[in-house]
Amino acid sequence: MATVAEALNLALDHHLSGRLEEARLLYGRILDVDPDNPHALHFAGLLAAQTGAVADGVAMIGKAAALLPLAADIHGNLGKALMALGTPDGAARAAAAFRNLLVLQPDGAGDWFALGGALTEAGDGPAAFHALTRALTASAATGSEPLAEAFERAGLLLYAAADWAGAANAFGKASGLAPQRAEAHRMLGAALAQTGDPEGAVEALTEALRRDPMLADAQTNLIHLLVTLGRFDEAERAGRRAVALDPGNADAYGNRVPLLEQTVRVAEALRQCGRAARIAPERAAFHRNRLSLLLHEGRHDEAVAAGREAIRLAPADADAHLALAVALLASGRLREGWEEFEWRWETRQLDPVHRNFPQPQWTGAEDVAGRTILLYAEQGLGDTLQFVRYAPLLSARGARVIVGCSPALVRLMERVDGVAAAVAWGGALPAFDLHIPMMSLPRAFGTDLDSVPAAVPYLRADPADVAAWRERLPMDGRPRVGLVWAGSPRTARGVASPIDRRRSLPLAALAPLAEVRGVRFVSLQMGPGAAQLAEAPAGMDIEDPMGGVHDFADTAALAETLDLVITVDTSVCHLAGGLGRPTWTLSRADACWRWLGNREANPWYPTMRVFGQDRSGDWSGVVARLRAALTDFVAAHGHVS
Repeated sequence: MATVAEALNLALDHHLSGRLEEARLLYGRILDVDPDNPHALHFAGLLAAQTGAVADGVAMIGKAAALLPLAADIHGNLGKALMALGTPDGAARAAAAFRNLLVLQPDGAGDWFALGGALTEAGDGPAAFHALTRALTASAATGSEPLAEAFERAGLLLYAAADWAGAANAFGKASGLAPQRAEAHRMLGAALAQTGDPEGAVEALTEALRRDPMLADAQTNLIHLLVTLGRFDEAERAGRRAVALDPGNADAYGNRVPLLEQTVRVAEALRQCGRAARIAPERAAFHRNRLSLLLHEGRHDEAVAAGREAIRLAPADADAHLALAVALLASGRLREGWEEFEWRWETRQLDPVHRNFPQPQWTGAEDVAGRTILLYAEQGLGDTLQFVRYAPLLSARGARVIVGCSPALVRLMERVDGVAAAVAWGGALPAFDLHIPMMSLPRAFGTDLDSVPAAVPYLRADPADVAAWRERLPMDGRPRVGLVWAGSPRTARGVASPIDRRRSLPLAALAPLAEVRGVRFVSLQMGPGAAQLAEAPAGMDIEDPMGGVHDFADTAALAETLDLVITVDTSVCHLAGGLGRPTWTLSRADACWRWLGNREANPWYPTMRVFGQDRSGDWSGVVARLRAALTDFVAAHGHVS
């Protein structure tokens, strides 16, 4: 009679020779005699899995692995059988089996590759990427195409989990292993765009299109990246190609909208946005973009409706809520606008300034008497200058008010009524009980158009500084008019911010003001725009004292010596308005929400007049009205003593 070992060898010979039924029967007889024989369990399990009884095979191989825990081949085959189940749970169990295998033989490139595949199927992108990287380093001979595909799949998991850096790394390895894989380059571009590397993203997408010129998604994604980089001509060409490649792709139209908006083709942008929304009416982003364009044209009610539709489609879309907030505020519906405006903290743009204080945020409901409250700046300098007006109101309720702000504002903030102390961000904060970001104050106070705290001045210059400026710039009998023609460019990668390009104008555009006789102009311009003074318009008598200005307290003191300030929509208009100086603000057609569609009189600043563009990009009408108004101003004021 044959021994169990002899029977097992015969069964294995049947198995390897393709006589599967004979092998199955003989494995069964062996297990009837010796049910815990690990080798019979192993081979019988393999045969079961091979012939479609995968679950039975998994059970038998699993039992064999438990009986022979140091047998690497059994753990490897268990992993393969578990993968054959085709379920996430099976893949997770397979990963455990492959990990047991790698404990026993840690340098097998194929085993790491198998683990990476199992982890991918189990949905664990980071672990899959790690395993595949080990496979790559374990053997340079690992097949590049299968490994590239595996990295690509792991990258998709990482991308879906918003691990942009991990995804970019995975897609980078995939494209390096198999440069011919256009899709790997395309996804590398998408991931790099999310990491904030538009140059790298453009390079990857361009390579994807070189490999496959018909890759419509890569062409579509190029558009907004090129706009971000200020490469408008290339973006224009990419937009045309994207539509030609896939005229039914909503993004081919939607991604052109920022380009058209940037180049002040608002009507065309609205048409493109409409096409995108007709193709994909469920996409909230298209309605959100339409809102921005409608605000360009002063169509506030339609903009609000577009924002509400975006939120209906995507109730948790923070960008849509913030866009609706802007539309509501611009249309004068302040209370509802402030509520929506709180969504700004859920967007990525405020991540760098979000403060996670352990103290509670003041909501307006809590009693502040006898407590210290920190008001802190969150965005631009102008926002701080505008909303510090609430500090006296808090002080009147019994609060001790501390202001956290830019170092350039500290001296000025210290002179605001009700402010006990001002501290520069980056320095040590004094103890406080409550905090609130500056731009949440209107919500906390329930501010609407009828209750804007508009008493001016609430900003005050140091009288000694004012006196010093009067000595440096003595009166000569002519009205003195301060000028600011450019905002802060806030350049990113050498490209000025879109808003600054629209709100700023060249000094040369103000040449008609030089025709108004009897005016003494004083530059309040800081930053790159000041270089234009070297080529000031002919006949414009303009002084430049800004070399003696070191912070906003200095600018405030200088402004106090002026009879009028003419400025684009930048921090100086808030400074002059808060000081109660006569202020004329030049506003782009798509006005900031606080100018309420460029109403000439503004509730925030009673001494301000707003001169708004009639058409985006065209300052000629504004300058003509300025010249006429300045002529009247000089006639009314005559010589100033």
